[in-house]
Amino acid sequence: MSVIEGKNPTSLRMKFDLGLDELTQKTKVKSKTYSNIKPEATSQDIFDVASALEHLQEFTVLEIAKIENTTLA
Repeated sequence: MSVIEGKNPTSLRMKFDLGLDELTQKTKVKSKTYSNIKPEATSQDIFDVASALEHLQEFTVLEIAKIENTTLA
């Protein structure tokens, strides 16, 4: 029996540097997730959108991640 893959909407997660925590001396990180991106969107398309959003943010972007979700049957 072969596996059938079903593509679900993709998500874009951006992680931001909020600065140093004075108590722990570790970088504080906040993430923002944009959901329901069409599964057909290319990685380049998602990166381009993230780059445009980056200029609208208050904090420095640490990471841009594309999160794919696939259902197996």
